[in-house]
Formats: sequence, structure tokens, C-alpha cells
Amino acid sequence: MTFEFVRIRPGCFMMGSDTGDGDERPVHRVRIEYSFDLGRTEVTVGQFEAFVEATGYETIGERKGSLWHHASPAQMGWMRGRSWRNPGFDQTDKHPVVGISYIDATAFCRWLSQQSGQRFRLPTEAEWEYACRGGVSGENADHLEESAWYSGCGARSTHPVGQKKPNAWGLYDMPGNAAEWCEDFYDWHYGRVPRDGSAHTVPGVPAVAAARRILRGGSWSSPAQACRPSYRCPVPAAHRGSDTGFRIVRDMRPSAHTKPSPGPLDLRRPPAPTVAAEDSSRKLLLDVDGVKFELVRIDPGSFVMGSPHRYVDEYEWTYEMPEHEVTIDYSFYLGATEVTREQFALFVDQTGYVTDAEKQGWAYTCVPDAPWHYQALMDWRFPGFMQTDRDPVTHIGWHDAVAFCQWLGDKTGREIRLPSEAEWEYACRAGTAGDFAGPLDQMAWTLWNSGPVKRTRPVAQKQPNAWGLYDMHGSVWEWVQDLWHDKADGAPQDGSVRLEMDRFDPMGITRGGSFASPPWLCRSYIRMKTPLGQMIHYNNGFRLGCDAEAAW
Repeated sequence: MTFEFVRIRPGCFMMGSDTGDGDERPVHRVRIEYSFDLGRTEVTVGQFEAFVEATGYETIGERKGSLWHHASPAQMGWMRGRSWRNPGFDQTDKHPVVGISYIDATAFCRWLSQQSGQRFRLPTEAEWEYACRGGVSGENADHLEESAWYSGCGARSTHPVGQKKPNAWGLYDMPGNAAEWCEDFYDWHYGRVPRDGSAHTVPGVPAVAAARRILRGGSWSSPAQACRPSYRCPVPAAHRGSDTGFRIVRDMRPSAHTKPSPGPLDLRRPPAPTVAAEDSSRKLLLDVDGVKFELVRIDPGSFVMGSPHRYVDEYEWTYEMPEHEVTIDYSFYLGATEVTREQFALFVDQTGYVTDAEKQGWAYTCVPDAPWHYQALMDWRFPGFMQTDRDPVTHIGWHDAVAFCQWLGDKTGREIRLPSEAEWEYACRAGTAGDFAGPLDQMAWTLWNSGPVKRTRPVAQKQPNAWGLYDMHGSVWEWVQDLWHDKADGAPQDGSVRLEMDRFDPMGITRGGSFASPPWLCRSYIRMKTPLGQMIHYNNGFRLGCDAEAAW
């Protein structure tokens, strides 16, 4: 087994793009003051097979029994029985290995380091983009067919490495063929990343278990846009697709160059002068560039969280948590309504943010008399039904909601966040102990009253609960900050967030039901196990939380 490397010399370049997605900004200068060796090609099937034969390693795809496949907008989904050995098309030893997760790629690097006595690792994002550009600035999209296997010429499969034209530095298949893992944690903007070529090692989200890694370069199934040097694709570390592979770095420095990221650059702006202080009522009113946010103060108290029932559906999913007492001994604020399209559009307009549904080009949806399915070109801008600016924003993933909270916190100087699951249920119940906080038809848009065309309605048209919160039942499923656990064992009893998880594919929690839910799925204690990304549901939105101590 042999590997060819290209020596990448020190240098400076401008990383990112002003014309690409919002996560490619701000464009910033990176100075790499060290040389490193980068694989001339992606790791091949033959090279990976040698690792497996030597160690008996099983990839995540083999352990989970599936790969994600996205050959075209009409052909996408989890492929059962697939792995790097049989990704859904024929391969030789010279093809780039695919079906590889970040976890698998780093395991390969550890093994190769142990066998060789040298230090091998994945490239950092900065190293990858620096090498991909090959000394050329701009998007490098001209004549892509000469250097890349992508959706325009990929023929729905990988191709042997090194068949296309290399870049100016002698690297093959940097764009296209297989999407390549990088070492960094993903953050939705570049304001907090190092400027010296090292990896960003600080997760950009509150739950480390939910932090994502990054694929670069696009693949045989990607459009040309995803093959740009600056394009970033955030996915969970356990993600494995029929197009995910990797390239390795031989680290030449005396010690590993990766290190904790320096103190983050403070991108927060001073609070806008139009932001109002807390008034004499129970509301906190925010006005950000003319767009208003209203939050309601929730006082401390105790309640019984969960349900005496134990409903398990045909897929063995559990929708209720066993009853347990929770005491919240602090005040907090919760959005009077769900976040609206107008409010979310302000965030997008100011940051260039691209939601997960937009980035991947599809969402998970269902229509009357049809099962759940993947629908191409469906996102918050084009939800599949008519909306006004006052409708709750939909097609929102957990990472999208967290990014919005971070932005609004930066804009206002407040600790804006998603509510914890306990906070959400406490506020939804509003002192009640039954299935609902009041007459459901008067309080909620559900499957039974949302009209012949199932869609959202403007917020705050129904009656609020006793604490002044609208649409806690129905409308859209609302993300909370916690990660999913089936049971109450070990759940916080003080209202705090549960962020740890011991599974490869972290799952989140949405609450409250939606316009497409039957009434029983809108009960105060119903909880939905929901993927954090890559399966963005058409009826998912969110509501803001805010620490009372941090509000002026």
C-alpha cells in the first residue's frame, strides 16, 4: 500500500466567499506558516481495504446497515444494506472509497500513524481550501468538467482517482468525485475561527454531541455550486453517504499543529438603540431594525412533567416521558409566538444564512393520502403552501434555530436561546395538569381545523394560554434545546437542558404538534424524536427563550 503526497508550502490566501452561502463569510486572510503534505488523490478503496483487513474495523455504515444516497433530486434516501464495500455502484481498488464517516476517516488516520510512526490526519478547512485553490483566487468554476466528476458529468458514480486534470499544485479530484472530510467543527460563520490554518476545535452549538463536521469539494452527485473551493457542507460526524470519502495529511511539524481555537472574535454589535427595556408588564419587547419580538416572563414554579401514559407506535417510537416532578426556581422569558417568516427573513437578509433544507436542496414532507417522503426544492422560502410574513417560519432544523438565536443574541446583547424541554412544557401547561392548557379548538391549529389545504396560519389568531403564550399547541412543532432521551432517568429536575447523548446519530426534540397533527399529538406532554439535520421536516419551527437575569 503506497500513498503519494504533494508538498504544500506556506502562504497566505483569502478564505471564503462574498458571493457564496452565508457560512462562507466573512472573507478573511489566513496565513499558513508551515509546510504539510497532502494526499495527491483521495484515499482509495484498495488503501482503505488494507486498513480493514489489518484491523477488522467496521465502518459506521456497516454497523448501522445503511448509506445516504442522493443521485438526483428524484432519487435520494437511506439505502439499506449499503456500505463502503457496496455503495450502490461498481468500484475498483483505484476508486475513491466512499460510505465513509468522519469517525471512520479519523480511525484510518490513527491506524496509519501507528503503523508508520508518522503523523497522519485529516486536513483542516483552511488547509483544504488553500490547497484546492492552488494559488488561484475566486470561485475556480471555469472548465469544471476538465478537473471534476460532478453531477454534470459524473454518470451517477465515482470514477478512478487521478483521471481528470490536476490543479496547479498537482492535486487530483479536489472538486468532485468524493466529498472530503475536514478536521474542524462546523460553525455557521467564520467570525470565531483561527486565522493560522489550524482547525476550529470549539463546537458552534451548545451540545457537543450535536456538533457537526465539514465535507468539502462536492462529489460525483453534486451540482457545480457545491464544487467551489469555498463551499462548505456541514453534517454529523457519523454521516456516511455514497459520496463521502477523504484525503489525508502527513503532518510535518514537530508536534500536532491543531490546538484550541483562540478567543472568539466578538461579532456582537452594540444593542440597537431601538431595543426597549423591560416594561412594567410581564413582557420583554425587542425591536431589531424595525422588526419586533415579544417575549413573556415566566415565573418560577413546580409541576409534574410527562405523562401517566406510555404510547409506543408501530415503529417503536415513544412519544411520552414518564411523569416526574420538576422545580424551576428562576424566571425566564419565552416568545409570545413562534418565530415568524418576517423575523427569520431579517436574520437571513443580514447574514446570508442558508438553512439546512436549502443547503441540501430538499425537505421531508407529507401530503394528504401520501406517505412521508423527500421533496426536492422545498424550504422555508418555498414551503409548499401559501404563507404571510406573520406565519410561523417552517422547514427549520435545530441548527438553523440555534444559529438564529446566536444572531439575535449578538444583535441585542441578551442571552437568546432555545428553551429547555422542561421550560417549554412548564410554560405550555401554564398551571394546568391535563392534556391541554384549555379548549384545543380555541387555542390551536391542528389537522382537524386547519382547512382543506393543510398549511400554517398567522401567529396569535387563536386564544393564548393563561400565561399569554400563543400557539403552544399546534401550528408548528417547536424545537427545544435538549437532545432526545426515551426515559426520564437522569433527566434534570431543575428545568435545565439535557445535552449529553451516547449515540452516533444525535436526535433532537420538538414539542407541541402542528397544523398537520391530530389533536392527540398536540397534548402538553407529547414529544417528537426529530433528527437534528438532514431530514428537515416541513412543519418544524421554533420559539425563543431568554434568560431573565440577562435581560435589562
